[in-house]
Amino acid sequence: MHLSTLAVLSASLAVLVQGQAVTDSSATYKPTGTAVAWKNTYPSPGAVPKPKPEWVKLINNSTVPPAPISVKGPDGSLVPPAAGGNDTYCHWSFSQCLRPTDVATCQKGNWALTYDDGPSNFSLPLYDYLKQNNIKATFFVIGGQVIQFPDLLKRLHDDGHEIGIHTWSHQLLTSQSTEEIIAELKWTELAIQEVLGVTPRFMRPPYGDMDDRVREIVKQLGFIPVIWNYDTFDWKLASNAIDKATVQATIKQWVDAAPQATIGGISLEHDITAPGVEIAIAAAPQLKQAYNLTLTSQCANMSTQETWKEYANNNNSNNGGSGANGSSSNKTSAAAGLLSPQKGAIVFALAAMLLF
Repeated sequence: MHLSTLAVLSASLAVLVQGQAVTDSSATYKPTGTAVAWKNTYPSPGAVPKPKPEWVKLINNSTVPPAPISVKGPDGSLVPPAAGGNDTYCHWSFSQCLRPTDVATCQKGNWALTYDDGPSNFSLPLYDYLKQNNIKATFFVIGGQVIQFPDLLKRLHDDGHEIGIHTWSHQLLTSQSTEEIIAELKWTELAIQEVLGVTPRFMRPPYGDMDDRVREIVKQLGFIPVIWNYDTFDWKLASNAIDKATVQATIKQWVDAAPQATIGGISLEHDITAPGVEIAIAAAPQLKQAYNLTLTSQCANMSTQETWKEYANNNNSNNGGSGANGSSSNKTSAAAGLLSPQKGAIVFALAAMLLF
C-alpha cells in the first residue's frame, strides 16, 4: 500500500466514526444515556480536541526530541522524507522503526488478539463470542466512541479484557503538535476513567504513526505504545477493496505457518463494521488451535493489573518509583527482550493503513 491511499481510507473512517474531523476547542459535548452519571463535558465525537491547560504542564518539553512535525499532502497522507535520508527519530510509518519499549510482538507460541476503533454498535456479537468461549483480548478504544457507548466499554472491563487508548479522533500523531497529541490522549483517558474508575497505560497510535517525539510525549503522560506484527487487512472491507474470503485466507496462512514461527503474534483487527466482527469471530478459534491466546500484557512481560495506571502508580510509590503522570514503570523495560524490528512486505504494507 502507498501512503497516497490514506485519503480514501480516511474518508471511510470519517463515515464510520462520526463524520469529518474538525477542531473542537469548546469541549461542551455532554454525553447522554444512563450508563454513566457524566460529570464532565467533552469535545464532540470525531472532532480534533484541544487540551486543558493543566495537561499541557505535564510535559517537560526540554526532553522531547526535536523531530519535525510531519507534513500532510493534499490527500491527507504524510509526505515521505527525502530518499536516502536517515531515520533519526525512528518514524514507524516510513521505516517500521521500533524502540525497545514499543510492544510489537509476543513470545514464541503466544498470540494476543487486539481490536481497534470501537466500541461501536457492531461490537456486541464479538463480545458475546469471546465471553462464551472464555477468550480475553485487548481493545484499543477511540474516545469519541467511548462517550457514545459507555455501556459497551463497561462490558469489556467486566468481561476481563484489557483496554488501551486509541486517541480521541484517530489522527496521524506525528502530524500533530505536542498540545494536540496531549489532547488526543488525555480526553480519551478522562472518558475511560469516568466510565470505569481506572485509567489504562496501553495506547496504540492510529496508523501506527509515531516517532521519538510522539514516544516521549506518550511516555511522559504515563502510556506504553503497542503496535502489532500481524494484520488481517480487515480495514479494507469498508471501502470494498478486499473481500471476506481474502481476509480469511490471510488468517489461514498464519495458522498454517505457526509450527515454524520463531516468535508469537499481536494481531490487528477491528470491531467497527459488521463484516470485520464476523471475520474476528471466525478467526479466533483458528488462532486458538495454533497458538496460546493471551493478553497484550503477557507479550509485554507485565501483569494485567499493571496495565492500569492506578495499580502501577501505587506500586511505584511503594517502591520509591515515579508518581502519576510520570514515565511508564520499570516493568516496561522488560519488553525490550521481546521486541525486534518488523520485517517483510506484510509489515511494510501497514505503514499507511487506516483503522488501526
